[in-house]
Amino acid sequence: MMASENYNMSASAVVVSGLLVLLLVGGGLVGCPYYKVWERKMAGQAELQYQQGARQALIAQAAAEDEAAIKRAEAATRRVLGWTDAAKRGCAELGRPGDRQCEEQLLKDAATYSIAKEGHEGVIISVGAPVSVAVDPTRRAASE
Repeated sequence: MMASENYNMSASAVVVSGLLVLLLVGGGLVGCPYYKVWERKMAGQAELQYQQGARQALIAQAAAEDEAAIKRAEAATRRVLGWTDAAKRGCAELGRPGDRQCEEQLLKDAATYSIAKEGHEGVIISVGAPVSVAVDPTRRAASE
C-alpha cells in the first residue's frame, strides 16, 4: 500500500508541476507583450528626459553667449569712449583743441594699436556723427 501512495504522490506532484509549468509558460506568453510595451515606454521617457536636458543646456549656452556678447559690446563702447576722450585731450595738448582731423587720426591710431595688440582682423568703430572709423590692418590707407 505504501508503494501506491508513493505513486499517487508522485503522480499528483507531476500534475501540479505540469500545471505550474503551463501557468508559467502561459503567463510568459501573456505577459511578454505587456513587458515589451512597458520597456518601450520607459525607453521613451528616458529619451524624452535626455532631450529636455540637452535642450535646457543649449538654452543656457545661448543665454551665456548673449550675455558675453553684450559684455563685449559694453567693453568695446567703453574702450571707444576712452579713445575719443584721449584723442580730444591729446589734440588739446598738441595745441589743436577741437580739431576733428587730429581727433580722427588719434582714434585711428588707437584702434590700430588695439587691433594689433588683441590680434583682431578688423573692427568697425562708431563713435557717433560725424566720427566713424573703419579699421582693417591688412588694407593700406589711401594716402600711402
